[in-house]
Amino acid sequence: MAGGEGRRFWPLSSREKPKQFLTLTGGKSLIRETVDRILPLVPIERIFVVTVEKYRDETMKHIPELPKDNLVLEPEGKNTAPCIAYGTLRIEKKAGEAVIVVLPADHAVGDDEGFRDSVEFAAGAARVRLGDGRCPIITLGVTPTSPETGYGYIKAGKEVIESGDNLRALDVIRFSEKPDHETALAFLREGGYYWNSGVFVWKTSSIISEFGEILPEWHARFEGLAQWLYSSSEKGAAGEFYGSIEAGSIDKLVLERSSHTAVVPVSFPWSDVGSWKALDEYLRGGEEANVTRGNVISIGSTGCLAIGGERPLAIVGLRDVVVVDSEDGILVLDKEKSQDVRLVSDVLEKGPRDL
Repeated sequence: MAGGEGRRFWPLSSREKPKQFLTLTGGKSLIRETVDRILPLVPIERIFVVTVEKYRDETMKHIPELPKDNLVLEPEGKNTAPCIAYGTLRIEKKAGEAVIVVLPADHAVGDDEGFRDSVEFAAGAARVRLGDGRCPIITLGVTPTSPETGYGYIKAGKEVIESGDNLRALDVIRFSEKPDHETALAFLREGGYYWNSGVFVWKTSSIISEFGEILPEWHARFEGLAQWLYSSSEKGAAGEFYGSIEAGSIDKLVLERSSHTAVVPVSFPWSDVGSWKALDEYLRGGEEANVTRGNVISIGSTGCLAIGGERPLAIVGLRDVVVVDSEDGILVLDKEKSQDVRLVSDVLEKGPRDL
């Protein structure tokens, strides 16, 4: 899934070049890292990228070996549920019954091998029939390390599938939206909660059945879209389909209302890199005073994230701030206000207003 606009990473990101195309956690862009991470398990011929038309060329620039038929272009961005529905129908049309791994293109993972082990187990678990004869729809749940308020949480129940490698699938009791600090702290004290990673694994038939039960009005339109896939009429059919459905996340519209969800707990380092603060926390491997990129000079500063280029960027006497110097602008940010960076984009697009 690579259609997001990444508005929280101004001034490095923009609607023309959103977060998935940025190099934030290593030497490659996030979307390239995502593809490289899964390639040992899934050949490029079986990787599909769902994005919007305006990111077609940029996507192919980062993944030039991607088969052109595997680039799925949405008529418009409507969050993850439409994206997954469209991508699933494309895969089913080409491959029939298959196990699908759904990956956000802009997340960071600190242990690629551990990630692949978890995906392999989840792919096997997605084929197992449970007590009601249905196969589960699975999400990877990250073991929480702090009372993070920027992630959704999953409350896990009894074990439904296990392996000999300490991997297991647990029944999902409930999903919880991003909590306040006290609620998140209570989740950690109670135990049995996991961060919702947004990585999903399921059979094509399983997720299509869930759409049929939970969103029958969508499911009724699947055939009308599917018959035109990989033809000259696909673009028009996709436009009609998107025009007839609501926007929304797969979590809200399907998973939270399903009785067939399971969570596979994982412990590898992970971040959705959803804000400058989240990036700082992911990159801060130890107790270093500051995290810096580029030609940064720090004098008496601590807890800062500073990103510059070739020209000197000096931070003096600062604490817990983000400073980013780019060709498109300069950002000076209190880390605790990281979610408000998207308001900068509003000002730039609509003009100044009282925020």
